Amino acid sequence: MKKKVSNFMLTLAFIAFCYQASAQTVNNNAELQTAITNASAGTTISLANGTWTDIIISINKTGTSENPITIKAENPGQVFFEGNSRVSMGGAYIIFEGIIFQNPSGLVTSSDRIDPIIEFRTSSSNECNNCTVTNIKIDGYNGTISQEKDTFKWIIVYGQFNEISYSSFIGKNGVGSIINDNRNATSTEFAEPDFTKIHHNYFADRTPVNNDINGLNDQDAIRIGNSSTSLHPSNTEVYDNFFNNWSGEVEIISNKSGENKYYNNTFRDYQGTLTLRHGNNCEVYNNYFFANNNSFSGGVRVIGEGHKVYNNYIEGVNSDKPGGSNSNATGGINISNGRLNTALNGYYQVKDAVIINNTFVNCNYALRVGTKVKSDLSLAPENVVVANNIMLNSSDSALQEVTSPIGTSIYEGNITQNGNWDLTNGVNNNQTVNSGLLQPGTDFYRLINGSDAIDSGIGTYSFLTKDILDGTRPTSYDAGAEEFEANGTRLPYVIGDVGKKIGFGAPEFILGIEDNSLSSKGITIYPIPVKNQNLFIKAKNNVGLVELYDLNGRLLLKEQIKHTNGNINTKNLNTGVYLIKIQNTYGRFVIQ
Repeated sequence: MKKKVSNFMLTLAFIAFCYQASAQTVNNNAELQTAITNASAGTTISLANGTWTDIIISINKTGTSENPITIKAENPGQVFFEGNSRVSMGGAYIIFEGIIFQNPSGLVTSSDRIDPIIEFRTSSSNECNNCTVTNIKIDGYNGTISQEKDTFKWIIVYGQFNEISYSSFIGKNGVGSIINDNRNATSTEFAEPDFTKIHHNYFADRTPVNNDINGLNDQDAIRIGNSSTSLHPSNTEVYDNFFNNWSGEVEIISNKSGENKYYNNTFRDYQGTLTLRHGNNCEVYNNYFFANNNSFSGGVRVIGEGHKVYNNYIEGVNSDKPGGSNSNATGGINISNGRLNTALNGYYQVKDAVIINNTFVNCNYALRVGTKVKSDLSLAPENVVVANNIMLNSSDSALQEVTSPIGTSIYEGNITQNGNWDLTNGVNNNQTVNSGLLQPGTDFYRLINGSDAIDSGIGTYSFLTKDILDGTRPTSYDAGAEEFEANGTRLPYVIGDVGKKIGFGAPEFILGIEDNSLSSKGITIYPIPVKNQNLFIKAKNNVGLVELYDLNGRLLLKEQIKHTNGNINTKNLNTGVYLIKIQNTYGRFVIQ
């Protein structure tokens, strides 16, 4: 085994040597601009370690999937962009990685706007497609106090099939999203889906303007779309991100487009909600919310049609505003009323929403139905399913029905302990229990043996195949986000995961030879390096799902192996180092 590890490390070293030999290192701005001018598919521009001040990168080039154009730090974490520095990318298959943005100065306001730090276009007619920003850190890169009401978005995304991953965004202040996924189409055009992926990032330590959480808008972490294009699909995925110590406005994530997915994210010590503000047919699932009883906090706010909200764990929500009055925009899950003949930037009626299998703990309001933030929101939710949710210790209401839903709406299979609600016990298997629903666990409240939630799920939902921990749900499934003894292992993120599993520095952790060893699960992959297309896999039990990723965390291949051995054909992959995931455990292999 020791010999295998040595051979593997030698191969890694050899590939790293070849890679570095093909990269061009630049030492100053003049060399950088020349390298950008001369760049073509396969070019790697490596910025020398040190501080770079007032650097403007504008690259309009086209790489390929096999040979992207890369602009990177010589060593991640040792290259600093300061002053008034920014990056714009147009074309295709461009990668920007490894840079830290800090110590801003001289940021220029024009028409109440500061240019973004990173923009996925060089002009309105030249967007970036299949481009990646990865393993960067933006740390307190803000304007002056006099500029805090000027719109300053840190990253604006245009184009299609772009990605932001393994990055840290810390200390944002002032108006403007951290990531704004935008589109240029007007409301009368069809906006093309953008298929953006935002994953494994760390968002932390935001403060609102004037320290007023209920003040100015546009202080969210992520906004997907805008009002004018909100009825068109975006097909964006936001997953495996960690939001910590967050306070900006009522919307932490602001969804303003259709057919997006938000999953496997963790929210800790925050104010605000994940808000489905505009757009239809989105899914919110497998997220952890720990609000720590902060005022003006919630879980998920639902507006629009066809949304699914399931398998979420929501703890410590406090719907009260900082002054003590209650907010109708918050709550564990808040299903809003709509406005008759609403404008695109208004409040569409909730229709055909499915709110199932969520767990609420220590929330003042767990579920709220038919809320009104404006007096003219007269359209009740229609054809809504609220089922199999469990609530523990709801101080004001486990389920508050402000406006009765209409159509074929139904409440069924919901369970509460220590909390009043606006449901009738015994009708449609909605019930109140005295004890034994949940118990405190190491990470969050868990189901306990004998809980009334076990095997109590009602209804058949094709999408409900797993629980929040990635455990498999059987035919007779449990209420709430967790399936008892399903042996899932996907836990909420904690501070110790930053720089390891998520955020800036995480890719290096994944490659650590001592971490995530497949051998600990009795899994063997061979040969290393792969030379003749086939990577073979042996396991003690059935192999199951096999996923291959590149070093930026991009999923390249997914295949199910239903036996104890099998093989993966790698003929479509280039030479290089890859990650393989089997049974929730990572390994590394090399293709030569």
